[in-house]
Amino acid sequence: MSSRVIIVHYDEIAIKGKNRPKFEGQLVDNIREKIKIAKLKGEVQKKYGRLDIVIPELDQKEDWIRLLQTTFGIANFSFAVLVEQDLEVIKNQCLEEISKQEFETFRITTQRSNKNFPIGSMEVSKEVGAYVFENLKKKVDLFNPDTTCFISIVDNFALIYSEKIQGPGGLPVGINGKAVVLLSGGIDSPVAAWYAMKRGLRISFVHFHSAPYTSQSSIDKVEELAEILRTYSPNAKLTSIAFGDIQKKLKLQIPEKYLIIFYRRYMLRLAEKQARESGAKVLITGEALGQVASQTLENMIVVEQAIEMMILRPLIGFDKKEIIVKAKEIGTFETSILPHDDCCTLFMPKSPETRAKLADILEIEAKIDLE
Repeated sequence: MSSRVIIVHYDEIAIKGKNRPKFEGQLVDNIREKIKIAKLKGEVQKKYGRLDIVIPELDQKEDWIRLLQTTFGIANFSFAVLVEQDLEVIKNQCLEEISKQEFETFRITTQRSNKNFPIGSMEVSKEVGAYVFENLKKKVDLFNPDTTCFISIVDNFALIYSEKIQGPGGLPVGINGKAVVLLSGGIDSPVAAWYAMKRGLRISFVHFHSAPYTSQSSIDKVEELAEILRTYSPNAKLTSIAFGDIQKKLKLQIPEKYLIIFYRRYMLRLAEKQARESGAKVLITGEALGQVASQTLENMIVVEQAIEMMILRPLIGFDKKEIIVKAKEIGTFETSILPHDDCCTLFMPKSPETRAKLADILEIEAKIDLE
């Protein structure tokens, strides 16, 4: 009697040497957490070089695809049928599996990790290929087939599947610690958050708004963006910080051309405080070098000097088109382009400084009551 198994493969995790079990364990934990949240039924089993998720039925296939395609650390996965290690059973199951597709050429690929199985991999592929040809009259193409049926002879059973679905790759969320993302309502910062998660960071968000001086729209947008990103990292916390009063006071105390620089220095200080309280080690921003006036090399250096914590900028070398492509791919773009009042546009200077000098900033800041 056959049963259903989702085979999960990873690639980067496999080269982690002695640390590999730690990475595998984090991936297992993440999948189990997402299964629980999605209210799906599946048992995750750790195997050598792969994970198996035993599922009772296939009627929730699309839900499983969404779950696994948004789980970092997964290279690809397949919906397989588990059958007994009997060549005739394997032949019939391969024929059934491959008959579901439209194709003219095919290939059978066999892997045999259970060396006690009496027939070698090449012979299994040859026997099964001949059986499929006899029944369907389709041609074998070993180099560029329209479809491939995979046979994995493992443990005391065989797994049959014909489709590999791409996962997002990367490393399991949480394996590299915690980070706080400065999340605006724009296009860039959600994409930066996505790349941070892909490298194994467990993130939380901090958003600066200017309510009641601006509308509720930016807060609503960011809450929606955070919810989209939680698809990849469930339970990521969002903290919204009212920034309008700080902006008003800065407006009265510093030269107008430096306003953006001082806004950002104060934001970083507050974000750093939030990060330390949550146990995060780094801040993440969506800055891309030279994209706007505040993101020149000189200004980023001056702004960064306000805090001690490391700032990671995943998009530093991206151009806007590349960021937009990724935003569309991960599902944040349509929300990001909705109109809203950005806190940095409140009290915006007409001609912002693009080449600020640290000595000038520190001299002005020495006269301000930071607390």
